[in-house]
Amino acid sequence: MSQPFSPTPRQLDVLRFVRGYQLATGGVTPTYREIAHSLRLFSKSNAHRLICGLEERGWLRRLPGRDRAIEILVPVTVPRAPDGAPLYFVPIDG
Repeated sequence: MSQPFSPTPRQLDVLRFVRGYQLATGGVTPTYREIAHSLRLFSKSNAHRLICGLEERGWLRRLPGRDRAIEILVPVTVPRAPDGAPLYFVPIDG
């Protein structure tokens, strides 16, 4: 599927964080609070807004009626530790 819009840098941070978290926890998706805290957002509503934007653009899908249920629909590169473990988040800019 071709994506007409590129994610913003902040949206890309969210995609990488969610995918890395899922890989590290056997498929469990982080909560909005965990996303906000890890990415230093002011509130979980900011995390929700970023997730909604990604969903509107077709980059991910929230599964209705299920907590912590986000399916990422595009390939996302996730940084890895030297031992191969997925890293939850690596800031791109200092």
